[in-house]
Amino acid sequence: MQRIGPLIQLAFSMILVISGLAFTDKAAPLPLLVLDSPRSSGPLLPPPLQIDPDVALIIPQMYLDPVNILMWGLLIVVWGVLLLDGVGQIIDPSDSSGARQAHGPIWPLISAAMAVAAAWPWVFGHTPELMLIGTGTTTVLATAAARRSAGRDRPAISFFAGWTTAVFSAALAGFASARFGLPVQALSALAILPGAAIGMAAQMWIGPSIGYCSAMIWAFCAFAITTMGSDPVVALAAVLGISAMATVLVRAAS
Repeated sequence: MQRIGPLIQLAFSMILVISGLAFTDKAAPLPLLVLDSPRSSGPLLPPPLQIDPDVALIIPQMYLDPVNILMWGLLIVVWGVLLLDGVGQIIDPSDSSGARQAHGPIWPLISAAMAVAAAWPWVFGHTPELMLIGTGTTTVLATAAARRSAGRDRPAISFFAGWTTAVFSAALAGFASARFGLPVQALSALAILPGAAIGMAAQMWIGPSIGYCSAMIWAFCAFAITTMGSDPVVALAAVLGISAMATVLVRAAS
């Protein structure tokens, strides 16, 4: 009976990977940036850039259907660590140890988080509101699982939680862009800075686990490279967000 939980967790991790592979195969290329107007902003600055309103609804697709090697690497690592954690729990289930259940078993929360993560691109990815609900639910469940995993030598759980937080922050930016027509500078700041604030609070709540911050720093770097172009505002937002997460990373590691 004690292996039913790990088997369920491994099954949902496989479902998540299969869903992700299907999504990357089905999704059309993501044309992120379009010119706001044909006029130039000045001799030294590029024309203003804006997110296409239709594309804004699927901005988190950058994390699910990567457009560069950093995004691909992050997604592959997320899949890999979840599969390895599931296999490891079947071999040596840590949730079965009474001494380690101070916060409760991990597998129900992480399984639920992976189930929502596998479903939301297909079910909740059609409107900004549903997208926020899907990514937000995944983030809450994954972060709660990371809280339970702190101190159990299972960095995959917190790494997944950090990735889901970054995706939720991107969904928030897409929602704001679709509703208010924000330029790419504001979009990138919204995709990084609120996520950094949420991440700092979540890391303090999770406890000693470096996986969460590591995933968010990786995600912020990849997102900034994808969207920054030649605009220093985006680079500044990325630096601030990464610096904030690096601060709590040092604290978590110590």
